[in-house]
Amino acid sequence: MALTAVAGVVLPVLLLAGCASDGAPDATASSDAIRAVPEDLCDRVDYALATSAFDGGPMPIPPADDDRGPNFRCHKGFFEGDEFRGGFVFLKVQSFGGAGEARTGFERSVTVTSAEPFEGGSEIVADAVRYQQLRDDVRIEILDANVIMEVRLAVVSAVSDEQAAAMRPTAVRLAVHALDLIRAG
Repeated sequence: MALTAVAGVVLPVLLLAGCASDGAPDATASSDAIRAVPEDLCDRVDYALATSAFDGGPMPIPPADDDRGPNFRCHKGFFEGDEFRGGFVFLKVQSFGGAGEARTGFERSVTVTSAEPFEGGSEIVADAVRYQQLRDDVRIEILDANVIMEVRLAVVSAVSDEQAAAMRPTAVRLAVHALDLIRAG
């Protein structure tokens, strides 16, 4: 009976999160782990990963760090020219006392509406992942142990089909990068 209960919990998580191809311990989801988000997370994010999703280069200002632990909000703008072309990368991280509290928070926060992964989305190995793209706004929400993370790319001007398509894999790369930073502590 206990084996059936474990299989009933583990199988849906694996189906939702995807499988890690290399099997590396750092890339696996772990509901038992307690993640400690580094205090300098916002400073360590490689925002250059987002350049391909925006029609322009990064603004000549440092990323904004709106809050520090246990919850973080970071963002950086990417703009060029007088026409205000470009957009923003937003990163929001919430830490909880345990995995159960985080799962409850994740389930209550259903702002992203799809479990269908974006291109490259199987690279995000976590307890649960949700995706959403409007034409000019891409979001990925991730539950990993006691942490909920949201990566959002938003464009402020008209979006070409090529740019809209580039936003999804860019958001995935940023999500994997930020999750690796959190897991590394």
